[in-house]
Amino acid sequence: MNLQKIFSEITESLEILYQDREEILKLSRKIIRDCSIAIKNIHRKEFNKFQEKLNSIKIDHQSLVKLIDKNPGVFFKYLKTPEQEYTESIAFYSIINKKNIPTPLELRIDPLNFILGLADVIGELRRYALDNIRNSQFEDLNDILEGMDEIYTYLFTIDYPSAVTQDLRHKVDVARNIIEKTRGDISLAIQMDDLKRCFESNL
Repeated sequence: MNLQKIFSEITESLEILYQDREEILKLSRKIIRDCSIAIKNIHRKEFNKFQEKLNSIKIDHQSLVKLIDKNPGVFFKYLKTPEQEYTESIAFYSIINKKNIPTPLELRIDPLNFILGLADVIGELRRYALDNIRNSQFEDLNDILEGMDEIYTYLFTIDYPSAVTQDLRHKVDVARNIIEKTRGDISLAIQMDDLKRCFESNL
């Protein structure tokens, strides 16, 4: 029997898979961590730092996709979280700066991972709006709310079974509640600011 040769080849193949998986996990964790930092940069309006971090994320994402493409169908699941985070950071930056959001094709992101990440950006927009309210910056609040509404409207049109869209429906339901809370907070903040201005002008 030639079992020694067979198992030698199998072990060699599995060792390569193992090493690829370790590198994929390492890159995945780094992308997720860097996306978190990039989003914090946006909240702090540190846009130069955001761009620097984004450049690093793009390079790591290309390396991640290359490794996953090397093993078709084996490690695809490891793209889900880093690509959602990548989408969230890009979309958040684009909306805040009134730029077009790049397409999944342009970013080389799986379309489903893209829309799942897009659903998450609504929560970051709420945080950004609340920070603006606390800092008495009211000029962009309606634009932020409109951006949230537009994303939600398009996400709502994705009407497929959960076997296809995974947890998208749950994320859309959460997004709707976030938008309604934000709408109330923004309306109240603007009314209070108008009242304050009216009071001050009558002094």
